[in-house]
Amino acid sequence: MNAGPFHMRSLLEAAGFRIHGATRAECIHCEGQSRCTVAFTSEVAYCHRCKWTANKQRLAAELGLLSRNPETAIAFREEARRRTNVEVEIRPFEAWRDVKMRQISAKYRLLSRAALYAGEVLAKFPDCEQAWDTLTRFYDAEAQLSAAFDWLAFARASVWLEEDSTPAKVFESWRSHAA
Repeated sequence: MNAGPFHMRSLLEAAGFRIHGATRAECIHCEGQSRCTVAFTSEVAYCHRCKWTANKQRLAAELGLLSRNPETAIAFREEARRRTNVEVEIRPFEAWRDVKMRQISAKYRLLSRAALYAGEVLAKFPDCEQAWDTLTRFYDAEAQLSAAFDWLAFARASVWLEEDSTPAKVFESWRSHAA
């Protein structure tokens, strides 16, 4: 039996790797703080930190999926097919979420940089209305931008989001607006 019907993403997940995005995972073989050190394609995976590498055949064999037990192989193939179907729907969501996070970050960065300059101006010219307007725009937008970023990141990292969002909640919101 060959590893043809298996998907690298499913094999990595079955081996205990935590997947991040379409082509990155956390390595189970090495330690450290940085994430997403494993890059993978449909055929191979490679950890940039510990240099672990595997192809589909090797990983399937390590997981015992190439054994003579056809029930295990069939169950794994069915799970791989199911995951592929789910990924088809999730990829556009991940792309949308990535674009939104970049847009929010860019807007926040632009406003915060302008606020920093406005603060410098106000230190020298306390009556400058344009500088005060710039600070007002930043402070008015800060809560909304921080909450939106936290919501998209599925985490309450600022004081502006009342509770953590979940991937399912964000996905359902995206799906209802996309429809």
